[in-house]
Amino acid sequence: MMQARYYSTSELAKKTGTSRQVISAIINDNWKQKRISQATYDRITQAMDDIGFVPNRTAISLRKKKQGRVGLLCHGPLYSHTLTALEKLNHYFLGSDQTLQIHVSADGGLADAVRELMGNRVDSIIVLMSPMLENFGVKDLEDKALHKLLQAVPHYIYNFPFDVPDQDMEEKLLSLGSHLIGFSRNQAYLGFLEYLKVNKLTRVLIDEKIFDLLACGEQTSALCKSFSKVQTYPNPQGGNLAENTFHLGEQLAHDLLADLRNETFDYLITFSDGIAQGAASILEKNGFKVGKDIHILGFDKIDSLQYLKYGISTIEVPVDSMFTKLIELLEKPQDGNFSHRCMPLLHLAEGI
Repeated sequence: MMQARYYSTSELAKKTGTSRQVISAIINDNWKQKRISQATYDRITQAMDDIGFVPNRTAISLRKKKQGRVGLLCHGPLYSHTLTALEKLNHYFLGSDQTLQIHVSADGGLADAVRELMGNRVDSIIVLMSPMLENFGVKDLEDKALHKLLQAVPHYIYNFPFDVPDQDMEEKLLSLGSHLIGFSRNQAYLGFLEYLKVNKLTRVLIDEKIFDLLACGEQTSALCKSFSKVQTYPNPQGGNLAENTFHLGEQLAHDLLADLRNETFDYLITFSDGIAQGAASILEKNGFKVGKDIHILGFDKIDSLQYLKYGISTIEVPVDSMFTKLIELLEKPQDGNFSHRCMPLLHLAEGI
């Protein structure tokens, strides 16, 4: 297997019969000031091309004290609205003078990944938190080793799971200099649950990951307890993150058909719009009229939702306001550190 081979300036100097000082002057583009001849410059740059020499840009930027090196850390599986945020960041940095270092990490690896980025001497770090992490990444955010690192570098935690960790954790991160950008999933579902109670749609089938989250909130927990029927089912994406969400929804509907035929449910509450649409297609094929016999709630409000066949309700993640706040903080850093809570929006299917 081929391995990376990077030549050092010392090796290049030896190969070309010159000194490291000459090589450094050419790399740093000050060879004319050093009175190095055009012939020597041409010979050295040709040798660089011949052997595939690439200078160590990290070392160069440190010597020049270059600012604007941003570390982007994608923590956990990229999914739905976090993919949208990554696409927006890509477009932003393509038009920016800042350089970007990208790293990825999995559950349990956040502190090590931050340490790796700091080793590259980034000036700030954006942590993009995946919604698919166990308990939304709370365990990693509680890591004391992470806290020691975060206090040393400006950082922004995007898609912070407000109200999942307790208030003490939020305050701890703020004391370390964190800017927390995200939304409260409990608050996202609160308005929907109140709507169900008012309209007496209180027999629900709900994803257990969502239910466990709602059980942590005082208001959402009380509303769930007031419902006439709450039945949970396993999150379809557990261990199946690479699977198409529409296909997962189809399989979910097949798994729930027996329950739906034996009992009447008002709402099927799913983890995403893709799962909701997949489930709707199978339910329709098996005689259930979506929007009449049973309603379905998704999550995210994907861009293509209006063009899809089945009318579902959904909760819109406030991606635009979250991303706008992140860019605002990058371009105009604020004194002090704050929690930036953005508001999700409930969209009910037409005809409800």
